[in-house]
Amino acid sequence: MLVDQYDLALSTTSSAARDAYVQGSSLPLTLYPGAIEAFDRAIATAPGFALAHARKAQVLMREGNVAAARARCRRPRMGVST
Repeated sequence: MLVDQYDLALSTTSSAARDAYVQGSSLPLTLYPGAIEAFDRAIATAPGFALAHARKAQVLMREGNVAAARARCRRPRMGVST
């Protein structure tokens, strides 16, 4: 099972999705651009990776894009990614 930078288990088996998720997770903490793009890469690699969807929604909320964040949260549940 893959883990994040804090050694927490992730719901994806894709190393590429994990790497993009970890990158995206650290960017908002430092206020650097690129977090949404990193989460988009994680989602493109593993569409069912729920944490990537949730973190993207969180960044969108932080940016004040409430409509996009809500739309992200309403997407159908796709199950565990591979």
